[in-house]
Amino acid sequence: MKSPEDIVHIKALGEAVSVVRDAMRHFVQRRLREQNIDLTFEMLQVISTLMERGEINQQEIANLLNKDKTSITYLLDNLTKRGLVMRVEDPNDRRNKIIHMTEAGRRVTDLLIPIIHELHAQVSKGLSADYIKNVTRSLLVIKSNLEEE
Repeated sequence: MKSPEDIVHIKALGEAVSVVRDAMRHFVQRRLREQNIDLTFEMLQVISTLMERGEINQQEIANLLNKDKTSITYLLDNLTKRGLVMRVEDPNDRRNKIIHMTEAGRRVTDLLIPIIHELHAQVSKGLSADYIKNVTRSLLVIKSNLEEE
């Protein structure tokens, strides 16, 4: 059992992680509104994943974003309606769909890249790369600890 002081710090850590995620979300949403880009933060996450990884299947997107498949289906439906992505049958497994960025999706990424770079610059202001790496490693250890059950 952890001491009461340790528990206070662990609780503060959880709250800080939540607050930082919310702040990042709000920052991005403000920039999207300012640029008249009609996307949600979650849609941006999917598009960013496709920008980084290329064409991948829906389950891989869900795993990378730590979201359930139903949420990803909803996001992909919206992105498909907007003409930004399309689902293509996997030639190796017809039940599986590979998600492709459309030409319109690639044009939107040109608008999103500066927003993503600005977010990264704001987040890292005053922090060294080593410090960010250490915090990231620590958070991944915590995640792993929680998944051990």
